[in-house]
Amino acid sequence: NYNALDFLLREGIEFTIGVHVNVVEFMPPIPKEIIEFDEFTIFAIANYTFESSKLSEYYLEFEAGFGEENFASLVRVPLESIAWIAINGDEFIAISHYKPKKRKEDIKDKEIENSMQALLQNPENLKVIRKKRNK
Repeated sequence: NYNALDFLLREGIEFTIGVHVNVVEFMPPIPKEIIEFDEFTIFAIANYTFESSKLSEYYLEFEAGFGEENFASLVRVPLESIAWIAINGDEFIAISHYKPKKRKEDIKDKEIENSMQALLQNPENLKVIRKKRNK
């Protein structure tokens, strides 16, 4: 997906993406009163949304407005969550069958939590931590 998106952005070609929303970040979060996304949604990367787009190794980010109020949010889409990329409405240029299960940050937080629990279960580690706190 990275190469296809990079090409489209460099060439100024507007496009749409089909995305698994469970791993997409919205900053600020979009209130449920404005819109509730299904598990899968389509984003049109056109006009200002296209102009605001930034591509990194892992994410496509863009600004978009949602609902009648045009609620502004920065949308951070993990590249792995993009199921397809299309131009001209229905000309698919990339398709992925991968479906992400969790956001990377959720996994990372869980790994840190598990590591800390393992560290604290060892009585010798607790002694070292207590000594450091008392200094």
